[in-house]
Amino acid sequence: MGTPPRANCFDASALVKAWVDEPGCGPARLFFCSLSPTKYTTPFCYFETLSTLKRKWLRGDISRQVYLDAAFGVTVWFQAASRKAKDLDLTHPPTFIRAREIVERHEIDLSDAFQILSVKEGYFSTLANDSRTLLVSADRRLAEVAQAEGIQAWYCLEGRAP
Repeated sequence: MGTPPRANCFDASALVKAWVDEPGCGPARLFFCSLSPTKYTTPFCYFETLSTLKRKWLRGDISRQVYLDAAFGVTVWFQAASRKAKDLDLTHPPTFIRAREIVERHEIDLSDAFQILSVKEGYFSTLANDSRTLLVSADRRLAEVAQAEGIQAWYCLEGRAP
């Protein structure tokens, strides 16, 4: 019968691996390019991805052409994939307070806490059972904390995608 469709939320670390040739990029890129129908990221992670690409270019880790091509690719994909998905308003005080609570519980940064909160309470949070959202990350700590918060997560530098 196969695996039921689910939403797959890519964080910035996984998105960079999907678009840039670098160590460990294979599994993230393969999963990103799979036929999975619903791949998305949050606006926060989209901008974090652009910032990470910029840092890699300025440090000389990637060429200007790779930087521009990856930034363009991510932008086009983000616009198409996220056009109808409404994310949480992270400037809304109750939302910020819930993110802060995650920071305090797990000693992570606000960016990661917002990511977790977006998966827990955002657009695709109503999916359940085998269809519930999978957080894809190349950040081991984020994947571990997401799982501790009840989110299905895959650290894409190890193991196969669930």
